[in-house]
Amino acid sequence: MMNKSISVSIDHLDAGIAMKIAIAGLGPAGSYLGALLADKHQVDIYEGQEKDRFTSICAWATAEGGARQLLKQIGVNFEDYILHKGKKMYISAFNEIFSIDAPELVTFDKPRMIHDVADGLNVHFDTFVRQGELDDKYDLVIDATGPYRKVLGPVQTGRDMILPTFQWLVKYKELPFDDFYIEPFSNFTGYLWYFPLGDHDAFVGAGDILKHHRAKVEDFLKRYPPAEKVRTMGKPIRVAAPSSVTPHRREKVIGVGEAIGTVYPILGEGILPSMFAAKLLSENLDDAMRYSKSIKKKFSAYDLSYDYILRKINHKDNFFNSFPAAVRIFIWFKRNFMITGVNPSLWQTLKVLRPRRKG
Repeated sequence: MMNKSISVSIDHLDAGIAMKIAIAGLGPAGSYLGALLADKHQVDIYEGQEKDRFTSICAWATAEGGARQLLKQIGVNFEDYILHKGKKMYISAFNEIFSIDAPELVTFDKPRMIHDVADGLNVHFDTFVRQGELDDKYDLVIDATGPYRKVLGPVQTGRDMILPTFQWLVKYKELPFDDFYIEPFSNFTGYLWYFPLGDHDAFVGAGDILKHHRAKVEDFLKRYPPAEKVRTMGKPIRVAAPSSVTPHRREKVIGVGEAIGTVYPILGEGILPSMFAAKLLSENLDDAMRYSKSIKKKFSAYDLSYDYILRKINHKDNFFNSFPAAVRIFIWFKRNFMITGVNPSLWQTLKVLRPRRKG
């Protein structure tokens, strides 16, 4: 039976009361949150894809140390899913290719991991949900639908940013790069990625707010022709930070993961951050206001990076506003390489983040 006090307000719930909870979306945030909550609450997860065709449309890269730590808490061994362990990331910028240390960066079988995380949970596959249709059936509804915010509703700040993306899964006879490779676009409107997946497979993709991403990918594949183009995929990605992606809640609906902006704007990585957000929600399930404050505090560095990117895109960056921000971004990277997977030097950070020329 629905707890009537919950239907009125989710600002202060009783964490000791078992609730009927719906989660929309079976991505990293939704599946991990479901696993965290299932022991204490009745959890239903709604996923639009068919079970036998379920996949995850992204480049499948994250930081090994952080993922291992989080998944251990639900009895899942992250090592079982790793496809490629990185040592370095090649970066092409200003007509120069150089490498930075990437001691924790890996690609992994993300769809298989999500399937295993969700094993034993009550997942409704091939079921699309719309705003409002779950509200009367559950004590709490959680939006983990990424950039779509299907049950939470649109962002209202006017500061949202969603990039279209496109990528190929390709096979090479001889890999063009033995490790991760990226090309940031001029004025940071997006970037191209090449991520190895083991067995001479790789994802080659790009995202670009100017919508040149498909052309950039095809240009790379002309320069480095694969033996086989297997399939294409693509979806939008939100790169706006949590303080710009509000509201975080609507009545009894709460957002988590990319739905509230937990993708690091400079790297475009949201897998591990979304799982951290899910953990924060599980720890603050009784107080939506405290949860939102915790999210903004946890991801405050994302605001710095997002503002930095906005200045680049709008051609408002110069030495005086770029250099201090780049140093702060570097310090954050040094302190959080177990989360980002990469560990650049200050000089390497400045080489990428310096004021960029037009073009």
